[in-house]
Amino acid sequence: MGRIVMRSVVAACLCWWALAGTALAQAYPTRPVTIVVPFAAGSGSDTAARIVGQFLSPRLGQPIVVENKVGATGAVAATGVAKAEPDGYTLLLGTNSTHGSNVALYRKLNYDPGADFVPVAHTGLFNYVLVANADLPVRTLADLVARAKEKPGALSYAGGSSTSIVMAETFAKALGLEIQKVPYRSNPPALTDVIAGRVSMMFVDISSAISFIRGGQLRALAVTAKTPSTIVPDLPTIDASAVPGFDLVSWTGLFAPAGTPAAIVDRLNAEVNAVLALPDVKAKFAAIGVEVAPAGPAAFKAYVAGETATWARLVREAGIQVE
Repeated sequence: MGRIVMRSVVAACLCWWALAGTALAQAYPTRPVTIVVPFAAGSGSDTAARIVGQFLSPRLGQPIVVENKVGATGAVAATGVAKAEPDGYTLLLGTNSTHGSNVALYRKLNYDPGADFVPVAHTGLFNYVLVANADLPVRTLADLVARAKEKPGALSYAGGSSTSIVMAETFAKALGLEIQKVPYRSNPPALTDVIAGRVSMMFVDISSAISFIRGGQLRALAVTAKTPSTIVPDLPTIDASAVPGFDLVSWTGLFAPAGTPAAIVDRLNAEVNAVLALPDVKAKFAAIGVEVAPAGPAAFKAYVAGETATWARLVREAGIQVE
């Protein structure tokens, strides 16, 4: 008889928790939700966050505030969100910088990409492009490689994120090139200096560079993904024209502080995935060279774990100095 009573009690508790979780998800949110972006306004990650926020707001019935916290290739923003209340009102737009290469780039991070966050929703995949100052006397990727070999150390690249740095160093090491790194806090100011001719070249997301490419202020030389871009279809891939096997893209996704209730995570995941399925959102993403990448929390968690290992390995293989 005692066992039957105990089972009834356990069943009642489980039912109560399930109902409580459902009620929590239905009540959330009751005030604005902030998405913290680790890079500057105008960057690809910032643009993606604002597109998602625009369409997510009416679904949640609350304003979505996008806040840019720049510094240490995303570590400043990630550290802040990791310490925020786990209530679903402060989210991080994480990337393969915050949850990938930073693990190997810094001797000590003030956050743990795995333990301090709950993966909420995968949002997009970003193709990158190698651009050069328009006045640099190169027309093709082959011209750039030849110039770098003729004058070791004469060319420089702008590093506006750990992604751009890893791509540049991987490219240079594969071809035996000596190209000087010029670090920046984010991609927009780095891009400004490439346009002005203060730096020779840069690996940057297509969304940040496309207007300058079309306007003639930058010369696009190649894309970093193994498949050609639909935005700049005439550009060769680095894989096919210089470094076989070169296939690097970046990604973004939403993360919540560890301890955020599962009901809230599931609600956010469902709403973000619904947003990514909207034709208008797909079109806006496609226009800036971003591919939507919806996934459930468990699938996104597995993806992030794999990416963390991959980008940390790329940092080590490229021989990038740990800070």
